[in-house]
Amino acid sequence: MVIAGCYVSCDNQAKEMGADNRRELACLDELAERRFVFRDSMRHLMDSTMLRLHKDFSFGDKERYDINKRMLSMAQMYSFDYADQFARKIMLLSDNIGDPDLIAESRALSSFYLTQSCLFVESLEMLHSVNVNNNKISNHTRSLYYFYYAIAYQRMAVYVKDSLNSKKYNLLGEDMFKRCIDCTDDLGMKFFAEGRIYERRDKMHAAQLCYEKALRYIEANNYNLRSLAMSSLAKSFKHQGLHEKAAPYYMKATELDILQAQNSSIAIVDLADHLYYHYGNIEEASKYLEIAIDNGEFYGMRSQITRVDRMIPALSSMKERRKVTLFVSIMSVLVILLIVVIMLMWRYSRARMDIVRFEDNDYKHTKKNNELSEENSLLRAENVQLSDANDLKNEYIGKLLESNSELTKRVEDFAVKTKQKLNKGQNDQVRKLLVELEGRLNRKEQQANFDKIFLAMFPNFIEQFNGLLKPENRMEPSEKELMSPSMRIFALIRLGLKDNQQIAKVLDYSYNTILNYRVRTRGGAKNPETFESDIMNIQ
Repeated sequence: MVIAGCYVSCDNQAKEMGADNRRELACLDELAERRFVFRDSMRHLMDSTMLRLHKDFSFGDKERYDINKRMLSMAQMYSFDYADQFARKIMLLSDNIGDPDLIAESRALSSFYLTQSCLFVESLEMLHSVNVNNNKISNHTRSLYYFYYAIAYQRMAVYVKDSLNSKKYNLLGEDMFKRCIDCTDDLGMKFFAEGRIYERRDKMHAAQLCYEKALRYIEANNYNLRSLAMSSLAKSFKHQGLHEKAAPYYMKATELDILQAQNSSIAIVDLADHLYYHYGNIEEASKYLEIAIDNGEFYGMRSQITRVDRMIPALSSMKERRKVTLFVSIMSVLVILLIVVIMLMWRYSRARMDIVRFEDNDYKHTKKNNELSEENSLLRAENVQLSDANDLKNEYIGKLLESNSELTKRVEDFAVKTKQKLNKGQNDQVRKLLVELEGRLNRKEQQANFDKIFLAMFPNFIEQFNGLLKPENRMEPSEKELMSPSMRIFALIRLGLKDNQQIAKVLDYSYNTILNYRVRTRGGAKNPETFESDIMNIQ
């Protein structure tokens, strides 16, 4: 959980995201909530395809090869285990068919999921096993071979820690991309390869133009290459300082990965990185970083995990600064309230002195003194009400600080434990921690907390609330809850929160549910026209 506040990046004031990009991010948030639906659908497709191929003996080797190749393209960034099964099948089938072109193609395609999983030695050995100079191998297969060879070298350049090896691998990758360009007739692949060459030479504007051309030619069903091209285009914009242009491409690449159930996490980690380091939006960055960790666990290999490890400490530091800022803000409010109370007490004391002084005046001032006495009586009553309100506020602030302190400690403990487990490669333990955290942050517990605090402030709320309803429509909370859902909604209205969308977010209900509760409860009131204003008068 992240405390909302003013977004501040590591070194500079955070940049404000444009309205269009905010809308795009909101849509992506909704899509990310449904990512498990796409993931399950992909699993069903792969399982049913494997079962059909296993039971139906009418398929020939070539037809089986084509089906497994298509499934491999979907599984390469979906799941290591599924990709491994389909890769082994196409290599076995190509060997059975005996076509050198298919044998080379199967090895080139199968190398990508190994590269994606950071198994670089295995990937390069598989590519090295292909005799690409065989005259029976088509230019299309050669271009795929050089393309995946280049991708392997460039991923290695990012993965290694020292600059010397990184430079060597980048040069080898550039050479492979040039050979790919010489062989290919695929304009999408050609312009993407040229863009990668310019990008590694730090010529970002030239890379940008190539990636834009590549996206015009890459086929719509080539999801992996489209996602890579959009992420690369976003990166070229970012390195030119065009962050508002970079953001939508990071989001589009992430959207494509979610829709196609791709768990590579390359695009989503890039998006989290951009949201944090440019916009300072640690709430959204944390959300997508958690999705990236979940994707990595589902995929079965910890590719890109070094970038996740780098971002988690920065996010934790930002949360700590937020906590300090919140504490200072609350203390400032308390000091202001104290000053106000002292001023009111001083005014009250002055008024009493005036009353004593005026009582000694001549009879002709008696009427005036009586008026002042009445005013002072009203002032005393207001002061009593203000004192009661301050007591309630102090109690609410105390409980809020206690709740936030407990919540912050849980998140800090979770961040430390998660980092330790990830560093040790204990993915199962991370999953257990996530389940444990989810249990601790139970929505019902938060609602029960709210009920206790609210009823402490308004102990007669339930009785007065039912008093506004017709006898047959009166409500009683269940044994497990202090307040019913309708009572909780109108409790928030009593506190001044009247927007249905805001109430829905606080209670984790849908907008329509809040609307239906309000309309139905108001319809059962003694005076529906004044019901909500009557709620505001509950003491």
